[in-house]
Amino acid sequence: MKMKVMIVEDEPRVREGLSEAIAWNEHGMELVGTAENGLDGLEAFRRYRPDLVLADVRMPVMDGLQMAEQIVEEQPETLLIVLTGYDEFEYAQKAIRLGVRNYLLKPIGKRQLLEELQSARDDWREALDRKHDTEAIRRSMERQLPVLRSAFMEDWLNGEGKRTGPIGEKIAFFDLPLDDTGLAAVAVFELDRTESPADDPLLQFAMHNIVSEQLGGCGISHLRGNGQTVVIYQSVTAKDSLNELLLWVERAKREAARYLKVSITVGVGSRVVPLAEVPAVFTEAQQALRLKLSVGAGLVLYEDLVLPPSGHLPLLTDSDQTLIVHCVELNDEAELERVIRQFFDSAKRLDPPHKYPEELFFPFAGLFVSLVHRLGRGVRSVLDEEDYKLFRYPEQFRSLDEMGRWWCDRFIRISLQFDNYRKARKVKLMEAVMTYVEEHIFDKITREDAAEHIRINSSYLSRLFREVTGEAFSDFVLRKKMEKAMSLLQEEQALVYEVADRLGYKDPSYFSRVFKKYTGRSPSDFA
Repeated sequence: MKMKVMIVEDEPRVREGLSEAIAWNEHGMELVGTAENGLDGLEAFRRYRPDLVLADVRMPVMDGLQMAEQIVEEQPETLLIVLTGYDEFEYAQKAIRLGVRNYLLKPIGKRQLLEELQSARDDWREALDRKHDTEAIRRSMERQLPVLRSAFMEDWLNGEGKRTGPIGEKIAFFDLPLDDTGLAAVAVFELDRTESPADDPLLQFAMHNIVSEQLGGCGISHLRGNGQTVVIYQSVTAKDSLNELLLWVERAKREAARYLKVSITVGVGSRVVPLAEVPAVFTEAQQALRLKLSVGAGLVLYEDLVLPPSGHLPLLTDSDQTLIVHCVELNDEAELERVIRQFFDSAKRLDPPHKYPEELFFPFAGLFVSLVHRLGRGVRSVLDEEDYKLFRYPEQFRSLDEMGRWWCDRFIRISLQFDNYRKARKVKLMEAVMTYVEEHIFDKITREDAAEHIRINSSYLSRLFREVTGEAFSDFVLRKKMEKAMSLLQEEQALVYEVADRLGYKDPSYFSRVFKKYTGRSPSDFA
């Protein structure tokens, strides 16, 4: 008996290549049909009832996973193999949850395809031989159970389990060591960012094993795809289980950190709840983990005990944002570091600290993206893989100080790429200052006013003005006022006291002294 195979692939060249790559009859298989999308594939499936479906993940009209869900629902014994690219690992994970036999990475070699098909054929034949063998079915279930259990835990913790029936039924089905009639508390263990990120997966797995060993039958632990270990704790003395959990967490964290020689932070939910409410407390524990930005890593963070909620959030003012942009454009590292350090220092002084400190990251991210785009580049082109991960998930920073230093370094790096822009920008800024002075020549002009006009620091304006013009800002203002005074005295025949008053000198005698010191002549000589 030959195994019937169907191919569903939207690219004609690939579909034809797969069809022609195998001498089907010679290997005990029959290619019964092909389709170019999931919808057509589903119709062909219902017509041919193949034993194995080889399908691409991404296809128009209906993708491979949607088709696979329907096939599994209608004919659960159908073997499914999906084709996926390197950037589609999430699809592969979902495919595993559906019970897909395997996923193959494109491009697929003829030899690899044949080996996979032969393996599927052998399994199919074996399944036929033991179709009514309940023990074989049980063993198959046991092999799949860890994957299914992990998928259930993730869905449940993220609040997606409500649609799948009472929690007690799921606990029994997956044979989880939990009491659905009892109370529970939640803790989330997270490995703090290390100096060697490549080692993190191994360390996260080891942390999970140590925590699981320490649990001692008081609940279960779940290793998440992001490396966190979630503990659902059920104490024998349930009414005091939160305090017991805190004591246990301290011991487990200390043991794991000592053995692995790493820093570990733990977020603990603030309540003991019925098991069905665990997802809400899991969210609280995740929020508590964010507090490590404010209070530091390597701690056990329990939101209601560690920090009261706070609505305060320091603002990066328009003036600060403009100054940061100027500093990048002009490569002023010292001023850039001062502004950023000042911002994060003020954030650290918040009492109480803000509940979501990672939000302090986002105003800087907006500035950074705009500056990178002005260079005609993308963010990924200026950040390596580790930095890009931090850019997307700022809660991974160990402290606000680390976040501030990271931003200083990122802005300084792109500042070095503004060389061609820098000189012209300095001149343009100072021309704006000189225009401001001339337009306000009859006002009392201060350095602070001029700096506010172009939104930079006043001391920075002084330094930049002298660098560009070779003249001190105050000397420039004086020169312009005296030139205007001579014009008023000569061309408009204005009286000395009138000129003094119009130029902002309340004392005509003082004006006369300043004028004579600057020109070498008294104002009356110009009348």
